[in-house]
Amino acid sequence: MPSHHLVLVPEIGEIPRLLDWVEKCCAEAGVDEGVVAKLSLALDEAAANVIDHAFSETPPPHRFEVTLTIDTERIAAELVDNGPAFDPLTAAEPDTAAAVEERDAGGLGVHLIRRMMDSVTYQRVDGENRIRLEKTRQ
Repeated sequence: MPSHHLVLVPEIGEIPRLLDWVEKCCAEAGVDEGVVAKLSLALDEAAANVIDHAFSETPPPHRFEVTLTIDTERIAAELVDNGPAFDPLTAAEPDTAAAVEERDAGGLGVHLIRRMMDSVTYQRVDGENRIRLEKTRQ
């Protein structure tokens, strides 16, 4: 099963490079464009959350890496950072039925990730946050 690895500088300007890399890896593996679009949207959100929050109060060195694994049935992306422990999956589901002006700010990114992916998991391992996003290829 092909596995690809990318080390990122934790800056918002790196997200286009991440998404281009994902598209290239997926195209080489023949992944459907619709699946790639959903994965890219979820990765955009997840990477932005890491960049915006994981290192704001953490002194360097900062580590942010993404591993992409593609097999015949699914595609998985694992984001790893050495910021403080934070499980985004503990965030409450936003009240999407409420009027926009009545909603709490934030929380829609994690909601979007959950909706786009078939599986989202979080682990804290050896001082690192690991969030895994999985999507079936069909």
